[in-house]
Amino acid sequence: MYTHRSIDIVIPSFRLDENILANIINLEKPAGYDVHIYIVADNPNATIPQKITDLSKQGKAHLIKNDVNLGFSATRNKGILVGKSRWILLLDDDIIPADRLLLAYARAIESYPHAIGFMGVTNFPEPFNNITKALKINGSIGHFESAKYHNKLLWAPTANIVLNRERLTMPLFNEELKKGGEDIEFLLRNALKNKETYVACPEALVTHPWWNEGNIQTKRMFRYGIGASEISTLPVIKKYTYYDFTNTSETLLLLILALPFAAIAKTADIIFLLILITLLSEFITNLIKVAKTTGKNSFSITWHLFWVKNMYELGYLVSNLMRGNIRGFAKRIDMSFRKENPSWFRLNRWKIIKSLLLILFTLLAISLVKG
Repeated sequence: MYTHRSIDIVIPSFRLDENILANIINLEKPAGYDVHIYIVADNPNATIPQKITDLSKQGKAHLIKNDVNLGFSATRNKGILVGKSRWILLLDDDIIPADRLLLAYARAIESYPHAIGFMGVTNFPEPFNNITKALKINGSIGHFESAKYHNKLLWAPTANIVLNRERLTMPLFNEELKKGGEDIEFLLRNALKNKETYVACPEALVTHPWWNEGNIQTKRMFRYGIGASEISTLPVIKKYTYYDFTNTSETLLLLILALPFAAIAKTADIIFLLILITLLSEFITNLIKVAKTTGKNSFSITWHLFWVKNMYELGYLVSNLMRGNIRGFAKRIDMSFRKENPSWFRLNRWKIIKSLLLILFTLLAISLVKG
C-alpha cells in the first residue's frame, strides 16, 4: 500500500538545465503531502550542475544518472519504478511550472481519490514569428492544451500529467518507441485497461517554451510522423486506424511510381504536370487556411504550415515503407479514440477545398492542352 497523500515528481532530463530543475524542486508543497522528486539524467556525458548536486545532497531531490542514453520511455520508466508514492507527476525538463501546480493537483486528488490520473494544461507562449504561428495553425500544440476544453481525456502529452501508481498497467511506456508516440500508446492502454478516463485538471498549469527557440521544426515533425507510424500497428492503437484519401506525400509517391510507365508511353509530361498540380493545390489550401485563421494572406506562414504538415506526413509514409508496412499506406489514426474501427475516407473543409482545387487545375490543364 502507498500513502494516499504522497507524490513522486519524475523528470527525465537530457538538458539538465539547473534553473528550470531548481524551480521545479522548490515548488510550493501541499500541506500534509509527502513529495519526492526524482531527476533521471539521460545524458551520461553531461556534468551535473552544481545547484542540482547541492539540492540533491540537501535531500530535496533524488538524482539518478543513466550509464548510457536510454531514451524517453526507459528513462521515464526508471523514475517511476524507483519511487514509492501513490501519485506520480510526470514533467518535462524544459517546462516552467505555475507556483501552485502541486496545490492544484492535490485538490484534484482530494476530489477524485480513486482516479487513474489527471491531465494538466501545458501552455505555449503566444506565437512570436511565422514558424510558431504555423505550428499553432497546424494543431501541433493542440493536445498539450486539451485539458482546457475536455473534462475527461484518454491521453495527453507527458509534459504535465499525474498517474495513480495503484492503477498503472504493465508494462509501462514502450521502450521500443524511440521517435515518439509512447505517451499515446501507454496512456490509452492504461485507460482502456482500467475502463476509465483521466480527469482534466485545468488549474494545473505549466508553460512549455517553443521548440528550439521558435526555429523551423523539420526533424521534430518528421520524427513525430515516424512515431505515429510506429504506434499505428500496435494492438491498442490499431483498432482505431482507418483508411483515408491519400495526402500530398502519398499522392506524389504514386505519381513518381507511375513515371517510368508514363515515360515508356511518352506521357511523362502529364505526370510532371500532375505533380505540380498536387503541390500547388496543397499550398493554396494552406494559404486559405492561414487567411481564415489569421485574417491575412501570408506566404511566409503558409510556407511554414505547408512544411511542418508535410514533414509529419512524410515521416509517417517513410516509416511505413522502411518497415515494410505496405498496409499502412493511406492509413490514419483517429486520435480521439472515441470508437473502434472508425469510418473510412473522412471529409473536412480543407480536404474538400483541396479536392476542388485538384479538379479545377486538372480541368484547366486539360483545356489548355486541347487548346
